[in-house]
Amino acid sequence: MHSYDNERWIKDKDYLVENLTNLGAEVLLEVADNDQQKQIAQAQEMIDNGVKVLIVVPIDQDAAGEIVELAHEKDVKVIAYDRLINGCPLDYYVSTNSVNTGEIQAKYLLSLQPKGNYALIGGSKSDNNSARLFLGQMSIFQPLMESGDVNLVYSEFGEAWSKEDGYRQAKIIVEKYSEGLTGIICGNDNQALGAMMALKEAGLEGKVLLASQDAELENVRAIKNGLQTCTVLKPLKETALATAELAINLANNKTIKNQFTTESNGKVLVKSILVNASIVNKDNIETTVIASGFHSSTEINQ
Repeated sequence: MHSYDNERWIKDKDYLVENLTNLGAEVLLEVADNDQQKQIAQAQEMIDNGVKVLIVVPIDQDAAGEIVELAHEKDVKVIAYDRLINGCPLDYYVSTNSVNTGEIQAKYLLSLQPKGNYALIGGSKSDNNSARLFLGQMSIFQPLMESGDVNLVYSEFGEAWSKEDGYRQAKIIVEKYSEGLTGIICGNDNQALGAMMALKEAGLEGKVLLASQDAELENVRAIKNGLQTCTVLKPLKETALATAELAINLANNKTIKNQFTTESNGKVLVKSILVNASIVNKDNIETTVIASGFHSSTEINQ
């Protein structure tokens, strides 16, 4: 794991460990605290200790390629989890479909306000998912930009998936475009929390549409209270199960029967499993977040 910098990663870790253990695996777990060299060293130690499969959430999508090279020296297969690893002969990639996530974010906001001035606060520059989210968002916005119905007033990738980055970028947006700003799409919920702070300071909290992803508890509460428009619930249970089953089959040299798509990492076409997510808004919290067990009604209503 890269880190536990927000609560969804703890859920990912729990689901992965539970599924792998139930399928008969011995699980070794290390957390790199967002230090790529530390993660490479942890991977090397695991390889030296005889692991059969590595599941990696990379910190830097390019530098993490060294992990794949080290693993392949000992015939260890590597599954990139949630984040693609670039520029190396990566074996497999399992993730939420970030292009689809970007599409459903844009579609939902446009269903509420089909015309207007929109801004995109992108995720971290070092994460391939940021570019994929942008592709999804732009596939929806581009035709409306060409027709003149939508004006994209701001679009930049961030330095990190953080509240501080969301606040920094949102401050730029509201200072330049406070008049007639329709909506902001953030890379994730942490950035949206920062954007909410900037909107509140500008007297725009709850007045500007705000979308993000991850369905963090604080953001779901904000949606319930009308301060955020929507988020995206990632299928973490399904993604973790697919990853665990793939890892077990690889470790046991069993035939892999999955239906794969492919994603280019600049070196090879990586066999990939991409799972679609779902939008969460004020009207469907019960049937999405609560029904899936992601958060309880008691937690949300506290």
